[in-house]
Amino acid sequence: MELFIHWHVNPTIPINFHYFTVQWYGLMWTLSIFGCFFLGRWILAKEHLSEEHLVLIIQYIFIGAIIGARLGQVFFYDRAKFMADPLEILRIWHGGLSSHGGVIGGCIGIYLFLRHHPQFNLVWLFDRVALIIYLPAALIRFGNLMNSELVGKETTVPWAFIFGDEKVARHPVVLYESICYFILLITVIMIYRKQGGKRPGFYTAFFFTFTFLIRFLLEFTKEPEQMVFGLISNTQLLSIPLILLGLILFIFTYRNKANQQTA
Repeated sequence: MELFIHWHVNPTIPINFHYFTVQWYGLMWTLSIFGCFFLGRWILAKEHLSEEHLVLIIQYIFIGAIIGARLGQVFFYDRAKFMADPLEILRIWHGGLSSHGGVIGGCIGIYLFLRHHPQFNLVWLFDRVALIIYLPAALIRFGNLMNSELVGKETTVPWAFIFGDEKVARHPVVLYESICYFILLITVIMIYRKQGGKRPGFYTAFFFTFTFLIRFLLEFTKEPEQMVFGLISNTQLLSIPLILLGLILFIFTYRNKANQQTA
């Protein structure tokens, strides 16, 4: 008896707005922005802080993330394609966003915000962004699923998806990733509700370590991209330094906490 899930979803939401259509992927981006705003308000209220700069922070991060994600796609994955037609870089509606590039761009956005608003603490801001960022990551991956893109390897597991008119069942990798990010979001929010920001740098370290560890492991179920030395994919190679960065940040976080307790 076949247990596979036949996935033939229209990426356009079946609602007639007369003048325009709405894509599921675009809706997920919109919900991401609103979700970040309301989570940010909750964090600021919990810490009895002003919401004055919240919208501006979100703008810096999202603009930086989108630019970084597009440039990451250019330099990490499709350099030859974009060199042949440089204007394709601007045609973002054609698709092609790198999550690794998006993280780098988002970090640059935070840096640029802090240059104009030095009253904010660098570690504090990175930690609060790290608390929120799993929500857009999960929603955007769900948008990838609605687009039937970034599919996994062929498999016979009963929860496998048959995408569109394909004849083979595949791992729904982006669904795995979306679920993992929702779990990480719930985990860090529970930790934050219990201990707040007692360990500066903890949530940033948590983000880099576990987010990119998940990316590294899930690549084994994904359709191979560019392989490095015939062993790991380009995405896995890009994930390794970010995992190491997270582990290093964990060491500094706990060392600083120990030094404060003995001081």
